[in-house]
Amino acid sequence: MPVIQGRFELLVQNGYRHWSKQLVEKRLTEDPLVRQYVVHNDDYHFNPNTIAIYNFADNPMFGEYKTVVLDQKEGIVISTKSSKSVLHKYTKHVLISGLSLQKSIARILGLASFHSISLVHLVFFSLHAYSKKNTDWVGLHFFEDFDMQKNSITFKSIKNQYTLSFDNTNPCIHKRISDSLQHNVILSRITHRYHESISWSCPLNSHKTGSMIFNTDFYKPTDALISFNFKHVIDEIIHDWHYIYICHVAREHDLWFLRDEHGYFYGRAMRNRQNY
Repeated sequence: MPVIQGRFELLVQNGYRHWSKQLVEKRLTEDPLVRQYVVHNDDYHFNPNTIAIYNFADNPMFGEYKTVVLDQKEGIVISTKSSKSVLHKYTKHVLISGLSLQKSIARILGLASFHSISLVHLVFFSLHAYSKKNTDWVGLHFFEDFDMQKNSITFKSIKNQYTLSFDNTNPCIHKRISDSLQHNVILSRITHRYHESISWSCPLNSHKTGSMIFNTDFYKPTDALISFNFKHVIDEIIHDWHYIYICHVAREHDLWFLRDEHGYFYGRAMRNRQNY
């Protein structure tokens, strides 16, 4: 079970049990105690200690910091990078297969809008679709419930140790959270099937921590969770990898026709693979 540890725990113990974008801005500007727990890190990326990310790109803190992170271990992390840049660093340099697997599963589920990064025991949820703009993020694995108000949503942490609020004008936010949890369940089943295939025992309930991410009160299992074809996802990922590689080669050697002929090269590569 995720337990509050490190610098954020000290803030909570000192009475800072509720957080919001407005409170983050007020406390970082006016509260000398809170400022003792602030660190600057422009290389920050998503990790298991990421509780929440508040987006300040439109009105940077102190005129320069576009992102403020509540981090279980580090406390409060400020960065001049936008939340989209923080995400890009994670998906390009840390996350295996980037977003290819994530998006492939979303397409199979028929999700109209993509809001999450699923990692079985971690689920990062964006308050708005993140493909084209900056947004706030919350680590659902730290929270056991949420409550929606007219223009905001509040998440309650495991054992109600603290709460986080976000501005929200999305009338479909409840469904977006449900879709994101279903998305993670599929990835969990894929992971456990793989573990079983290599005789590595990993019980299905091993990632249940008391958070909402495996609590069926927050999502309804669908047929897609049962009749899931992993081969289709793998084929899409291979296709994406081929295209990304071709683009790198085209850019490096100024051979842009390679990108335009991607379909030909991909077809040849797949034919050769099937011959062995």
